[in-house]
Amino acid sequence: MSRKTTIVICIAVVLLISLWLITNPPGRFGKCGFAFTTYNSVPRIVTDMQIRCDGKFRKVEKTHDLGYSEIEWLLMPPPEVLILSTGWSAKVVPAENIRETIPCEVHLLPTGKAIEEFNRLKREGRRVAIHLHSTC
Repeated sequence: MSRKTTIVICIAVVLLISLWLITNPPGRFGKCGFAFTTYNSVPRIVTDMQIRCDGKFRKVEKTHDLGYSEIEWLLMPPPEVLILSTGWSAKVVPAENIRETIPCEVHLLPTGKAIEEFNRLKREGRRVAIHLHSTC
């Protein structure tokens, strides 16, 4: 391979990585759709997840029932805002008293809007946590 070809390939790789990081920024959600979520620049397929306000991430079991025990991990340290995503077509059903048991502002949103709200609040510097349901 010639030196010129090597330089062109290196420039192309740097541009592709830069484009990926611009559209899928670290610490936020990027390209997302039904059963496909990019968070912290990493694509994840058919994965429900939780992200605490301190940035800790974990995969969680898929369920349509959402009670306090499923979100308790998100509350330490306490967030200012907790976003509960209900799926792309809002099939997740939170417990009736869920807002009463959580000591912070709670946003119950379909997944697309939950992702937008999470990114907006992170850009504002708010302490936000999210339970994200990637399907339904």
